[in-house]
Amino acid sequence: MPNIKRQPLLTMVVGSYPTDGLPPRRAIQQAVEDQLIAGVDVISDGEPRGDMVAIFASRIPGIRRADDGAWEVTDALDQPESPIVAPDYALARELTARRAEVKGAVTGPVTLALALRVAPDAPYIGPEDPALILRLAEILGREVAALVACGARIVQVDEPSLPVALRTGRVSSELASDALREFAAAPPMPALHVCGDVRDVAMDLLLLNFAVYSIENTTIPNLAAFDDEQLEFAGGRIAAGCVSSADPAVEEVAVIRERIRAAMGHIPPQRLWVAPDCGLRALPRGVAREKLARMVAATQDLRAEL
Repeated sequence: MPNIKRQPLLTMVVGSYPTDGLPPRRAIQQAVEDQLIAGVDVISDGEPRGDMVAIFASRIPGIRRADDGAWEVTDALDQPESPIVAPDYALARELTARRAEVKGAVTGPVTLALALRVAPDAPYIGPEDPALILRLAEILGREVAALVACGARIVQVDEPSLPVALRTGRVSSELASDALREFAAAPPMPALHVCGDVRDVAMDLLLLNFAVYSIENTTIPNLAAFDDEQLEFAGGRIAAGCVSSADPAVEEVAVIRERIRAAMGHIPPQRLWVAPDCGLRALPRGVAREKLARMVAATQDLRAEL
């Protein structure tokens, strides 16, 4: 396995992977096989059981699927009877057989809360209610603890809605810090994945004290907004998007190589990880697999120059 603390230009997936309609266990096997063949250093279980909201909302007591398809909070939230994502993580780790690092992932409490509708009789004011967000943080924090107990050294919190929530004031930086504090403290190497333009909230994100920040960077120059000196002081790393998750065209190795080289102009390779912008679930499997293989090839070219 790679040394996740010392390997320069570590390669990583963000999380989701095409399932081809397979049942979860077989989809995990396929995702692991494809990622290992591509040569990715930090892989995932492919998140085969649905989107990041449904996988948790469907299992948390107090949330139900409404007739119109929305996930609705109807009662005080309670802990699920058993861990939701740890069993899939454990299977992926077993299948990997130490050939790569397997990271765990949970949906963040801010993103999950803002994706829910709150019923009039529920004991929360609305999706932005700090009581709801902090209760979800407690519940999801147990998911993180279960992943760590299964051996996960890297646990990623997926918070795609967080930058917009901070920018618009739907969630304060203080509430975000309170909600994510344990997520940043519990795993040996906690990671935060965010989506979209984060340039105006980069400082707020750094103050959350995660070890790794996973950001888009193929079309939005997010990386330039992160202060390298402050990142170094905090001991943090950036996983910069160097292949597109939205474009079905497979980038040439030379294009990916130049994106990584440009990223190295902002962050030294010891603190720079290489990743797709986001999860790959929406892409055809062959496209996703080839994007990862070319990302690894481009990274290996640049490692050879170090």
